Amino acid sequence: MAVSTRRPRFGALSLLAAVVAVAVAGQARAEEAETVSPDKLVALRLEWHTQQARQEVADDEVRRLVPRTGTAGVRNFQDPGVVLNQLRKHLEDDYRSLRNASHKIAEAARGKREEARKEWEEVYRQRIAFRQYTDQQQAIYKFDFDTGAQPAFKPEIFDAVVVAWAALMFVIAVRLSRHARRVAIRQAERVAAAVLLVSLFTASGCSSGPAPDGRPWAVREEAKLAAENKEAKEKADAAAAEASARWNKTLDGWAGLVTVPPGTAGEQVEGILRDGENDAHKHIQEAAEASRLADRLTTEAAAEREQLAADKNRLSELTTGAKLRAIAYTSVRCAFVAVLFGLAVSPYWRARRGQAAQVRSDAKKCPRCFSEKLVVETSGAPPGTEDDEAPRKRNRGAKVKKPKARVEDEEPAETGYVECRSCSFRFLRSYQKVPRLCFPVVGVRSSGKTHMLATGYDRVRKRVAPTVAVVQPAPSLGDLRFEQYIDLILNLKQQAGATVHDMPDPVMLHIRDADPAGPNTALVNLFDYAGEMLNQSIDRDRLKKQAVKMDGFMLFLDPTQLYGDMSNLTLDRQLAALNEFMADMREARKVQVGAVIQVPVAVVIPKFDLLLTENPIQGQCVPFIRRMLAEMNPPPKQTTLGTIQGRSELVEQMLELMFRGVDIRGLVESYFGSQVMFFPVSSVSLFENELGVKDLSKRTIAPFGVAEPFLWLLHMHGYEMFA
Repeated sequence: MAVSTRRPRFGALSLLAAVVAVAVAGQARAEEAETVSPDKLVALRLEWHTQQARQEVADDEVRRLVPRTGTAGVRNFQDPGVVLNQLRKHLEDDYRSLRNASHKIAEAARGKREEARKEWEEVYRQRIAFRQYTDQQQAIYKFDFDTGAQPAFKPEIFDAVVVAWAALMFVIAVRLSRHARRVAIRQAERVAAAVLLVSLFTASGCSSGPAPDGRPWAVREEAKLAAENKEAKEKADAAAAEASARWNKTLDGWAGLVTVPPGTAGEQVEGILRDGENDAHKHIQEAAEASRLADRLTTEAAAEREQLAADKNRLSELTTGAKLRAIAYTSVRCAFVAVLFGLAVSPYWRARRGQAAQVRSDAKKCPRCFSEKLVVETSGAPPGTEDDEAPRKRNRGAKVKKPKARVEDEEPAETGYVECRSCSFRFLRSYQKVPRLCFPVVGVRSSGKTHMLATGYDRVRKRVAPTVAVVQPAPSLGDLRFEQYIDLILNLKQQAGATVHDMPDPVMLHIRDADPAGPNTALVNLFDYAGEMLNQSIDRDRLKKQAVKMDGFMLFLDPTQLYGDMSNLTLDRQLAALNEFMADMREARKVQVGAVIQVPVAVVIPKFDLLLTENPIQGQCVPFIRRMLAEMNPPPKQTTLGTIQGRSELVEQMLELMFRGVDIRGLVESYFGSQVMFFPVSSVSLFENELGVKDLSKRTIAPFGVAEPFLWLLHMHGYEMFA
């Protein structure tokens, strides 16, 4: 449909801005990763190994030491001082040598420990640096190095923004589609049809399984080492306490050999023994812990080297796999966004496409005979001039006239008109791009169809049609004929005469409605079919075959032809012709028997001014006409749908009096449902003092209600025609 579009102003635009702002702010507020110094990790790991070495040495000492039992000792001698005095010097020399030897062992063990520590520290720092690099790669590619799990396709802030954006786009598309299809939607609403717009949304998949620990490895390692150190220290302290108790008990057993009562000679020997043993034990224990720690550090350094090489290969594989997955997930997301965008804009796209397809389909058909044999009309161009570019022959200097070369005639120029090869109908080519509606007038002969169309067309020409829309005549082949009718009726006050039973040239009107969302345009073709058409079978008459497929009807029920006097028909014949026409319409439109034909019908009651003398209602019509003129006859630009409905209700009250014994409304609604409106029409006037006068020369020509039927049909097709 050729309609003007305006930029929609929706509150949802602010919603999109808010969602995008939240997404950007969320990304900008990324949490700062907790940093842990490598020195701290080294110290914690070394402390853990130290506590483990202490525990192992203490456990070994507990297993190795066996406390001495028994009561033997020098105190059992008669004079232990003699023995102890001789033993004292030897013990001092031995413990001095033992102290020096144990000190050297401790020094050597400490040196070995320092060398092992330096080597281990270098390897462990490499481990820390590798894991920190691994954390960076994990943050980039979203894999889990510890479990080896590749990144799963899970929602991100981008997906939320995309879904919100798609939802907003869908709302906008629906609004735009309603804006583009507002004429069709109003038409559906006015015939009580339901319109449903459905769209399908999808969301990105979620990963399965527990989420990996998102903390950096250094933070997790620090927490792990702190917990392990605490546990190791508790165990080492307990083992050291047990070993100390075992040592003290063992030392007491050995000291018991030289223990004498206080005041006895040689009493100092016990102190020399205890001090010498404790000093040697201290150095030996320190050496054992240093050696054990050195062994642990050396073993871990070797294992770390091997593990580091394996982890590097593993990291390379995970990174490569994550890159491939990232490419795949990005492709999936792009496809997801494209599909979501397509689904979001599909309502508007389908609306525009459907309207364009309808316009293209109508553009191929002739508005008169509905044939698709349309050609662009051309006219011949004047012949072209001849050129003088042919070479001249040299003939001894004699002058020879230049031969004139022939040139091909120019291509015929287009006239701007389209012609139908079937019926020779011509119309402007620009009208092919405008939505088209066709409304015929259908009724028995002499029912006033031509008079109504002629006077209605005259009101359109003079811009006094009862509508707020812009309705303009469009050039057509029927203009000359209707201008003659208008001259006969309005100026000469004569009858227009019978319509020839042939393919009529339509009266073409170009409308631009008063839709506040933007004007909608259409080309309206009004067909004046002869009354004989109702007497023809659809199988034999191509006129009826075309009429039954049009977009709406102005159905004439003549209240002055009821009894068949003179040349008039009877009411029964009018109803029989109507039934035959409706049956043909149902057959042509493939509507099941009993189903409602979905097309609006304006039931026209013509010759309203002759009811006083030509209808059984006679004088009872006068109060109705007075009320109609007093309450339902506003200025043309102020005519509303309520005015039309008020007139229809008034006519319905008169139907039983005008067509006695027949339920006219029930008859029409049995075919068309509720899409029916009744129109009182007089092609002459409704002045009370002239009611019933048939001689037009004695009448004042002031047509009433002649344009409202086809304006209401446009209203039923969704166009805003009334105030």
